[in-house]
Parts: sequence; structure tokens; C-alpha cells
Amino acid sequence: MLLNIQRTRQYLKDFDFRLLFREDLGWDSHTENREVLVDNKYFALQAIAQKRGMVAFVCHSLSDGTIPNYNVRRKIERQLAKAVHEHFIIYTDTDKTTQIWQWAKGSIGKPISCSEHIYHVSQPGDSLMQKLQNITFSFEEEESITIFDVTSRARTAFDIEPITRKFFDRFNIEHKHFYQVIEGINDDTHRHWYINSA
Repeated sequence: MLLNIQRTRQYLKDFDFRLLFREDLGWDSHTENREVLVDNKYFALQAIAQKRGMVAFVCHSLSDGTIPNYNVRRKIERQLAKAVHEHFIIYTDTDKTTQIWQWAKGSIGKPISCSEHIYHVSQPGDSLMQKLQNITFSFEEEESITIFDVTSRARTAFDIEPITRKFFDRFNIEHKHFYQVIEGINDDTHRHWYINSA
């Protein structure tokens, strides 16, 4: 199923996550609310949708209208994960200008890593909509979808590790090539210093 780009963009700008998930992404209603205690403050997490056990939550701003900082967001995610293993958390500010979409990935034998996508209403939102396209489910898929399908699509959409790995692999190739083509610096120590500071 393809996203309705105009409608999705409007839902994002309006911070209307319930309609976004249910109407455009094909997720199901979910109304569970959670409250987590982090650094002596309670954070309310409002469930807006779910798909086969993966739940999308919204965490509204702090009392000063801002979004919690990264360290606090990680703590919120860890507390929520004790009760709801598979989830997204969308953090919002009071002025409705910024959203931070957070997804945590756990792998056997590896620490949990967290991926976040920041969206500002002044942006067109194309990169976020590309991610959302991956977690969109059609009516025809409904009977065969499993939690594995949902988490696999979330990983495809939000996992930055393969992109980062691809970047660094390419960077290393270019770095080695640059080392070989430098002229006028014969000392290996100086050559290493030069390419690492260039």
C-alpha cells in the first residue's frame, strides 16, 4: 500500500498520529497508557496504535514545553521496554514544531541501540515519510502479518546501522586510495598525519 503523500504530510504537520497510523499506515487502534518514572519525574506515554503487538506511543513535552534530552529519552525507552518490548515513541513539544521518532533495536548478544528521526514542521518530511512507507500495511496483508513482519519492517525503516556501515566501508576505501595517491610526502608518519587531518 502506498502512502497518500499529501494526507500523510498534513497528519505529520498537525501532529495527528492516531489518524496517521490508522488511516494511512494501516495500524490498529490501541488506547493503553503508560507512565514511567525517570529521574524523579513521571512521563505519560499515550498509545495511539498497534500492529501485532508493536505499539506506537506519544510522549508529550515536559512542563516547560520542551522535548526531553537524549539521555532522558533513552531512560524513558528502557523503562517502557520492561512492559512493552516492541514499540515506537514519538516525542513532541508543546508548540507542535518538533517530533522525535524513536525506535530501539535489540539483538541477541548486543546492547540495545536506539535510532531517532527528528522532524520539524517546517520540513517537507520526505525522509520520515520514506521510513513510514516501510511500516505501512495494506488490507490485503492483514491476515498474514506477524509481529516478526512488523519488527522486520521497522528495522528496515529505522535501523541506521547498515547505512552507517556502508558509509564507513566506502570511507575506508577512499582513505586508502587517498594515501596511495599523495605526492610530495614520503615519510609514512607525515603522510598518515596529513590524510587524517585533511
